Amino acid sequence: MEELSTNEIEELRAVVRRLEDESAIARLILSYGPAADGRLASFAGSLWLEDGIYDWDADGSPHEGSAGVEAMLQAEQHRGLVEEGVAHFAGPPLIDLEGDNATVLTYSLIMRREEDRHYLWRVSAVRWDVERAEGRWRIRRRTNRLLDASGAGHRLFRLAMQDLFEGAS
Repeated sequence: MEELSTNEIEELRAVVRRLEDESAIARLILSYGPAADGRLASFAGSLWLEDGIYDWDADGSPHEGSAGVEAMLQAEQHRGLVEEGVAHFAGPPLIDLEGDNATVLTYSLIMRREEDRHYLWRVSAVRWDVERAEGRWRIRRRTNRLLDASGAGHRLFRLAMQDLFEGAS
């Protein structure tokens, strides 16, 4: 068996670190929906940085910080949706990693229960800006825009893709 050079070992370490970071980021992003639907408001809020932002509506006020996300999930409106059988689904994540920061794009699908069936209620474009803080990945900003006739979701994806992939047109 051929011995690896010091450079090859360092390259392999860098690849493993990147894969570990991408896995941790995907786990972070994909944890939000089950936490929200499982009524784990405190856990879901802890996914955000203390000064992070959840910008969920182009015309609304964003939820500020982990406490703001937690309060939103504990509010009567959200609790009522969960009790009716709402289901949040995100994925799969497209991750662009740069050191201790990453941009992640996902679709957000929200299903609602009506009698004996679930139906697709909302589809959104989502950009997650995440960063490593104190050894773990957390959400700096989540920007959520409906994919509807307003074009806000389409613009969000277009601008993010142009940022991530130079020359995308």
